[in-house]
Amino acid sequence: MKKTTKRVLALLCALVVCLSMAACGGPAPAPSGNGSNDYTKVVIAGASDPGNYLPFNADNSVRDTYSVYFYERLFRIFDAADGLTPVLATGYERIEEGVYRVTIHDDIYDYAGEHVTASDVAFCINTIIKNGERTNSMGEVQRFEVVDDYTVDIIIQPDLLGAFEKCVTSCDIVSQKTYEASKTGFSSDPVGTGPYYISEWLPGASITFLKNENYWAKDKGFNNQNCDEIEVKFIAEPSQVAVELETGGVDFAYNVSSKDADAFVDREGFGIVDTVFVQVRCVGFNCDESNVFSNPLLRQAVCYAIDPAAILQGVYDGKGGVATCLSVPEPESGLVLDYVQSWKDELPYPYDVEKAKELMAEAGYPNGGLKVRLMAKDMHEYRSTSEIIQAYLAQIGIEVEILCYENALYQTYRLDPTAFDLYLCQVANSNTPYMICGWKWNLNQNPTTGKNVLFQSDDKLQELLDTALDIDTHNDESVAALHDYIMETAALYPYNYTLNNFVHVDSIVEPVIALGITFYPNMSTFNNHARND
Repeated sequence: MKKTTKRVLALLCALVVCLSMAACGGPAPAPSGNGSNDYTKVVIAGASDPGNYLPFNADNSVRDTYSVYFYERLFRIFDAADGLTPVLATGYERIEEGVYRVTIHDDIYDYAGEHVTASDVAFCINTIIKNGERTNSMGEVQRFEVVDDYTVDIIIQPDLLGAFEKCVTSCDIVSQKTYEASKTGFSSDPVGTGPYYISEWLPGASITFLKNENYWAKDKGFNNQNCDEIEVKFIAEPSQVAVELETGGVDFAYNVSSKDADAFVDREGFGIVDTVFVQVRCVGFNCDESNVFSNPLLRQAVCYAIDPAAILQGVYDGKGGVATCLSVPEPESGLVLDYVQSWKDELPYPYDVEKAKELMAEAGYPNGGLKVRLMAKDMHEYRSTSEIIQAYLAQIGIEVEILCYENALYQTYRLDPTAFDLYLCQVANSNTPYMICGWKWNLNQNPTTGKNVLFQSDDKLQELLDTALDIDTHNDESVAALHDYIMETAALYPYNYTLNNFVHVDSIVEPVIALGITFYPNMSTFNNHARND
């Protein structure tokens, strides 16, 4: 039976209410579990290994997908429109402009048995700030004051839209004592406060999580230990994922192609959840002054030379749409609150080969002869997209070398301006109800380097971004002005928004998928789901 996005969002809304009540000490229903005494193991097909579980370093979306089982944060966002759900925190208040007082539970313990207090929260946030790799989520945190053992003040300056939400949902909280005892900085031996722990990790193959029987919030009604074991198998090829589903090798699959997912529609024993993918698929350009794409005319030429409709059909079987901006045009999905409706029908760079050739000539390449490196994650959809882009750019005289890397290397190389010329990436609303908070991750200039993650230094862009992010000046006009400038300068080219096709066995009765991205088997409902492997 096919489940709709609205059905899943309705379930998440109910869970948010339950979690909020539990965190504040109110009543909450007991975990539903699997309805039996069977040992419940869930096997997930994931596309790639996260590479590491460093809690304080640069953001890594693959790492975050699985670290939710053992790392916890002050708050989580399960549905952007519903806002913050307390986890380690019991609540917060804005006591004055830019000053947020957060209280935490007084009985938090990590898997090693260490008590976690406000001083540990301060250590974690201060370490992230010191590392300087998350300025786009923590850049406005000016200082952090411990009020008492279970109360902290977070001072946000400037007090920008979504800055507090990003801070409290972006930082994994761990025990300072346990962390400092680690020989790897938790890269390969993470210890968190969450409901599960890593029991086995075979890099590149699989990772297994077991229920923490001494979980500090076991009796608080969080409803987040509904299975005993979670195994993630890293399977890059979607066709192999479909085989694993068919043969009972996995119970839930992230990376099933649209075409393969169709084979499971209305099929006995399986269910499908289709959600709008919160991240817009983009080409990002290396705008460093040493790179050829520091020239906006060349960036615009590339944008005109690509037919996004062909990518949508060839890679995603037509499921989704052509992106017209850096946000999905589906505000009714509950993903964003500040989408401007007029963008839905405005295509900034319609496919036009002749226009692309004219811009190439203006940029000093009338006969082509340009060689560039396109970087992407080593996954089927990105390899296929890269090959389509390679063919289109050949039409205007640009020879493309495709560089595909597994996730850990990709995350490293994207920070190196010498490693690539353009790359495939995603832009999301980034754990807030406001899409431009996601744009900030890509466009905000690091105060130390003066550049953003696209190696771009543009004072006008920064000014427009700051205005749109300011709580007092955030409106349709400031957001539209920022959007128009982004499209004009073309450092990011959005080409598709897509659907996620999550296929699962039907004994997972209610799969919980937060923000259309992350599967929480530990919060899902099962019907006599037992495995013997």
